[in-house]
Amino acid sequence: MDVKAWDAVAVDYFEEVISPFQKGVANPLYAKLDRLARGGGQTVADLGCGIGNLLPFLAPRFKRVHAVDFSPAMLRESRRHRFSNIKRLRLSLSDLKPLYAKVDVAVAVNSILAPSCREVDAMLVEVRRTLRPGGRFLGVFPAMESVLHQGQLILERELQRGVSERQAVRNTHRIFEEHKYSFLAGIFDEADASQKLYYSFELHRRLKEAGFRAPRLAKVRYPWNAVGGHEAFPGRPPMWDWFVQARV
Repeated sequence: MDVKAWDAVAVDYFEEVISPFQKGVANPLYAKLDRLARGGGQTVADLGCGIGNLLPFLAPRFKRVHAVDFSPAMLRESRRHRFSNIKRLRLSLSDLKPLYAKVDVAVAVNSILAPSCREVDAMLVEVRRTLRPGGRFLGVFPAMESVLHQGQLILERELQRGVSERQAVRNTHRIFEEHKYSFLAGIFDEADASQKLYYSFELHRRLKEAGFRAPRLAKVRYPWNAVGGHEAFPGRPPMWDWFVQARV
């Protein structure tokens, strides 16, 4: 999504975006940030801060908070969170020069979504450049495996309805809208919105190639009532994003 697209969803953010900040989401980001803040982290950057969902959590814990977004409307919405230690910067994640080597903890929550593998790699390098030696990166990334998990649940349901296996597969292709996905590139494409989704093995590789060390992955788990336009399967394992930790 380009700047105009993000500007358009700024006011109705939670109606338009499946967010890891929604109630009921099991998000390990908070506990990790709390530990890092207590461990002496002074400066944090919220890279792709959006409407500022994370700012009320960051501002009381860190000495300096950089709220970064390329959408003017998102930054305006974020100003409802009034803390004296927040500095807002309109920057693209493709060019973070004003923050080079000034950050102890960099956070990017579903903001590295460019539908270009080369642009994703460039953004990860820029994020790494913002960090001081020993700095930490915490990120949340859409999980392609989660999408496949949902597709498998749809297929299983169709099989249980008693149709032939061939028909169940056909039904699943239609319901799942498989034509909207490029599974090799990890791209979801709908109308004028395209975004990157990530395999776990791919994240490990891209982070290491961007200069990060010791990447670790966990899950941000979404209750079925928080997954928007996706099919819901209460009682089955939930969908998830990847929670990433890495250092320089």
